[in-house]
Amino acid sequence: MKTTWTLRIALVAALAGWAQAQDFTTYISIGDSQAAGFSSGALVDTDQANSVPALLAKQGAAPDFQQPLISEPGIPAQLALQNLIPVVIGPKSASTGVPENLLLARPYNNLAVPGATASDALNDTGDPSAGGLAALILRGKGSQVAQGAFSRPTFITLWIGNNDVLAAAVRGQAIEGVTLTPVADFRATYTTIIAALKATGAPIVAANLGDVTTIPFVTTIPPVVVNPNTNQPILVDGNPVPLIGPNGPLPPGTLVTLAASSLLAQGIGIPTQVGGTGEPLPDEVILDAGEVAIIQDHVNNDNAAIADICQKAGVPVVDLHALLNEFSTTGRNVGGVRLSSTFLSGGIFGYDGIHPTPLGYAVVANEFINVINQNGGTLPLIDLSPFLGVGTASASSVRPRVEFSEAAYRSLLQVFPLVGRRR
Repeated sequence: MKTTWTLRIALVAALAGWAQAQDFTTYISIGDSQAAGFSSGALVDTDQANSVPALLAKQGAAPDFQQPLISEPGIPAQLALQNLIPVVIGPKSASTGVPENLLLARPYNNLAVPGATASDALNDTGDPSAGGLAALILRGKGSQVAQGAFSRPTFITLWIGNNDVLAAAVRGQAIEGVTLTPVADFRATYTTIIAALKATGAPIVAANLGDVTTIPFVTTIPPVVVNPNTNQPILVDGNPVPLIGPNGPLPPGTLVTLAASSLLAQGIGIPTQVGGTGEPLPDEVILDAGEVAIIQDHVNNDNAAIADICQKAGVPVVDLHALLNEFSTTGRNVGGVRLSSTFLSGGIFGYDGIHPTPLGYAVVANEFINVINQNGGTLPLIDLSPFLGVGTASASSVRPRVEFSEAAYRSLLQVFPLVGRRR
C-alpha cells in the first residue's frame, strides 16, 4: 500500500509540473544550428522565422519570443543555386548580413548557437572579443544554460549534441576527441545540463540525435564514376568504375561528401581511363566504412545517454533519430507529396545538405508538438500546406550532378569547428 501511494504521489507531482506545458510566457530554447533555424549554410532572419523554437512559440502564443535575427544574406552568406546545368551551389553574396536586435536588453529566448557542442552550451559565454555567431547570440552574458536559467523560464526545449558527431561527417574524418566528443564526456556534460535546467522548475522537452551518416551531405555522391550527361554510373566490362581515394579504388560502403564535388568536376578522383586525372580524392572528403561505423556508434551511444538521463529526470524526448531514418529510407507522404532526404528534390534539406528547409523544420516542430501534447499540452499542430511550396519534393531517386563550391565548403568549416576547437 505504501508503495502504491508513493507511486501516486510521484505521478501527481509529475502531472503538476507538466500542467505548465502550455505556459510559453518565457519559453527558452537551448541548442545548436538545428534549433537556431540555420538553413542552407546560414543564419538569416527569413529562415529564423521558421526555426523550430519560433514555430513552437507561435503555436504556444508566446507573448515576446526574441531570436538573434540576422539580416540578408545571412551569416555566413546563405548558399544558393548558382547554375542549373550542371547544378552549382555557392554563397549568394560576397558580403554578409548584420545583427538586427543585438542590443536587446535581456537574453534572447532562442539561445541556440550554430556550431555549439553540448560542452559549449554549458560553458561558452560568447566572448565578444572572440567573434563568431556565439558572440552575437550570447554577447558575453553567460552560457546558453546560464542565460536560460537566469531568464526564469516557464518552458524549455533542449536540442543539443548534433555537433558532437557532425564534425566527423563534415570533415570526413572520425577522430576521437577531435571530430567526435568521447561518449563519456558527452554523458557527463548532458547530465549537468539537464540538472541545471531542471533546477529552474520549468517543464523540459529534449530531442535526440539523427544519424549524420544519412544526411545528403554524405549520401548524394556515389563512390563510382558517373556520366555527367545521364547521371548514371559509367560501366566498364559491365561494372561501375570506383572513384579513387588515398588508398586506391573506393570500396563499397564508402561515403563521398559534397565537398568532393568541386574536385570531381576537375577530374580529381576519376581514373584516367574514363577521362579523369587519376589523382586521388583527399581523405577529408570521404568516409570509409570503418569511419561510418564509428560515427554511427557514437550517435547510438549518445542517444542512449540522452534517453537514460532524461528518463531519470522525467524529461520527454523527441525521437528525431527515427524521423531522420524515415526520411532516408521510406520517406513520408505529406499532402500527397513524398518528402525524403534526397538532396535538392526531397524537400527536407537545404542547399548545404545538412540543415532542414523551412518545410523540414515545420515537420520537426510537429514532432515536438506531438511529444508536448502527449505530456499534458494541447498545442495545435502546424499546418504544413503553406510550406509545401518551399521544396521540390519528388519520388525520383536520381542523384543530381552537383558541384558544391569550395567557397560553400569553407563557410561551413568556419561555422562548425572541431569539437576540441582545434582546426
